[in-house]
Amino acid sequence: MRRSFAAALAVLACAGCGGPHHAAPATTVKKTPRAAPAALRVGVVGPLAVDVPGAVADRGTLAQVAHDELVLADARVVSLPAVAAAANAHPASRFAYVGGSAARERAPNLVGLVLDESAAAELAGSVAGTIAAAQGTSAPRIAWVGPEERQLAAAFARGVRTTAPDAQVLHQWSRSVPARCKQAALTAIDRGAVLVMAHGGNCALAAEAAAHDQNQPALELGDFELPSAAAATVVRDALAGVRHGGEDIVFGATTGAIGVRTIDPLVPPDVAAQARAAAQDFLTAG
Repeated sequence: MRRSFAAALAVLACAGCGGPHHAAPATTVKKTPRAAPAALRVGVVGPLAVDVPGAVADRGTLAQVAHDELVLADARVVSLPAVAAAANAHPASRFAYVGGSAARERAPNLVGLVLDESAAAELAGSVAGTIAAAQGTSAPRIAWVGPEERQLAAAFARGVRTTAPDAQVLHQWSRSVPARCKQAALTAIDRGAVLVMAHGGNCALAAEAAAHDQNQPALELGDFELPSAAAATVVRDALAGVRHGGEDIVFGATTGAIGVRTIDPLVPPDVAAQARAAAQDFLTAG
């Protein structure tokens, strides 16, 4: 036993001296890569643009995309009752009615994204005033055509005064019937209007056609509303874990959802550039 113990001590003492030495094998720790978060599947009904990192758009009908985690339904192409019915049938999905109020069809998984039409009308007025003033007339006339919407027409007139203080805003009211709207536009032009403004829908299309027949430019409220910007906000919220429902969210001039989307091609490019600059100044001042 003594010899064995002494031999063991000798071996330990000689561990660092010359001769072959075998180190213990190193232990390799394998790290499991963290899985990338799954992309948010966003169902899109209508021409909305969805360009948000982390989200993937599935385009289709309401029935085709209703199972997605978030569904964006464009109010220009789908009705609120249809969206509400889809929301009630798919409680695990979240639905956003983009460009319209959901107040008439409340559901815990349905949110209305409302664009401030008064802000859009005022911005449209600033653009219309710039276009009219560029014609060199001392007191140019601009017409609001279509159904009697005095609040929107007043907002439009306020915008006109910011860029053309001497301009006159004519109110050519008519029923929301294309034939009546077209006739109202022609009457306004006969009264000296150099630009026609209408709310939207078939009435605006008819008014625009009438103005173009007379080689005059036309604008509509939708030219100054950017529903895709409102939709992008809800997508980013969803990626951050924020879920909306049972309410309306209003998007005004400071949210990026009110801006210049398009200007009538009858407006000369240099004047259109001036109008866009005036719109930017208007939004910045607001």
